[in-house]
Amino acid sequence: MGKRVKRKKYRYIDSESILVILIMLGLLSIAITQLLMTNDDIKVFLSSTQRLEGINLNSNLSQEGKVTIEVVEKDKALNSFVLLDGEPVANFFAKSITISVRPNQILEIDGTREKESLHFKVVAVSENVIEPQNTTVVKVDKNIQKICMIRLK
Repeated sequence: MGKRVKRKKYRYIDSESILVILIMLGLLSIAITQLLMTNDDIKVFLSSTQRLEGINLNSNLSQEGKVTIEVVEKDKALNSFVLLDGEPVANFFAKSITISVRPNQILEIDGTREKESLHFKVVAVSENVIEPQNTTVVKVDKNIQKICMIRLK
């Protein structure tokens, strides 16, 4: 008979097992990153932009002003609302209301529920408020009227 030829065993790795291994490595890296985010020293390296945004937010929180707005022709306007960044913060349950504002907020009056047009006037601002000025008057005719973007000193 002839010589025996030794066969080499070839090991084939199917694509599904490679995919499973890559998914497991990805999940493991996410878990390790999450654990590292709890340490403040390592967090600086992993999320430097979030840290910078947090500093800016904290500096804006310390600056706050007061703005007083009144309804010009009526004693109250229950269907009109003061909006800060599009969110209602108060309605005119009295002739004038005072609200707290921060820099770069958008100050608006929502009169969409009113039956008639109304005028609103900014009658007082705290010393650190640059805009709106205390002479600002806006006419709201069943719409949302922007007063200004808040600017503080």
